[in-house]
Amino acid sequence: MVTRWSLKFVVGLMFMLTGLLSVMAQEEMPPLPGEMVLGDLSAPRGLAFDANGNLLVAVAGTGGETQFTMLGPEGESTVNAGLSGRIVSIAPDGTAADLIVGLPSYALAMETLGVYRIIPNGDSLWLIFSGAGAGNTGAYWQDSIVEYDAETMSVKTVINLNDFEAANDPDGNGYDTNVADIAWGADGTLYIVDAGGNDLLSWTAEDGLQLVHAWTDNPVPTSIEIAENGDFYIGFLGAGLAPGAGKIEHWSGGELVETFSGLNAVSDILLDGDTLYAVQLTIFTDQGPGPGSVVSVTADGATPIAEGLLAPFGIAQGADGALYVTFGTIAFAPGMTGGVVRLDM
Repeated sequence: MVTRWSLKFVVGLMFMLTGLLSVMAQEEMPPLPGEMVLGDLSAPRGLAFDANGNLLVAVAGTGGETQFTMLGPEGESTVNAGLSGRIVSIAPDGTAADLIVGLPSYALAMETLGVYRIIPNGDSLWLIFSGAGAGNTGAYWQDSIVEYDAETMSVKTVINLNDFEAANDPDGNGYDTNVADIAWGADGTLYIVDAGGNDLLSWTAEDGLQLVHAWTDNPVPTSIEIAENGDFYIGFLGAGLAPGAGKIEHWSGGELVETFSGLNAVSDILLDGDTLYAVQLTIFTDQGPGPGSVVSVTADGATPIAEGLLAPFGIAQGADGALYVTFGTIAFAPGMTGGVVRLDM
């Protein structure tokens, strides 16, 4: 039996899915917005463009044939594990091919854990992994950040957050770690948001992991963008995954200077100059959680860019200015898949 101390992110997604299924049973789903770039992806998550204009997509996969039991806050869950996770590369001409295959994949009843994001930086590819049973096996792909050489695909760096979280517990809520996103400062410092640990960390090869800030009210930070002037923007699912609890915080010089509140379950953000975009994993209605959306965010509120997306997750911007978004990050019925859509701005 594998035990995970807290599965608040997974449990929140499962709660959301139950509501979505209820909505789907009552009414016809809206048509998919934008242009389909690639479909038939099992649990697509983060995506990013490399220097050659290829769109890289992290696909958590479908699990596998190895079965074990995981104990979480909601009781025991059966996990089917395998090596079905992969990184898909979509060329500028639309041709798709696997770039990395055989990544660990852990399929639960309503969500698959595994590779979470793929972020090119210089001559490296940085992968974020979230896995079942963190802290038990010590495997590098579980709640870790792994740097690959973009040419040889050899592993260059592994940053595992389990020891830091177990030793420090910055948010004071007990051991939990779910690496969510990374970004680099102008001096090369790597900044990490941990959705499970509710904290922002920094990392350099010389100093290792250091605490920058911890949130004690369990807002679940999911995403980070660093502006050209060094300011931080951090997106949050929101405490309790409640209506309007999602938000984006703007930090400058180590101080919180602005909060964009009233959002729903922010899973990713994108900063394009002065324009701030957010992906809302789900929108809460009177009938419960419904399809998500992409919005632009200002001090005056959120303006919809695309609505009716089923469980959207990651966002990236192409050289053409269009926005690319993954959807179907959790399955709505057995066999259902997701994909990537293009939103022409």
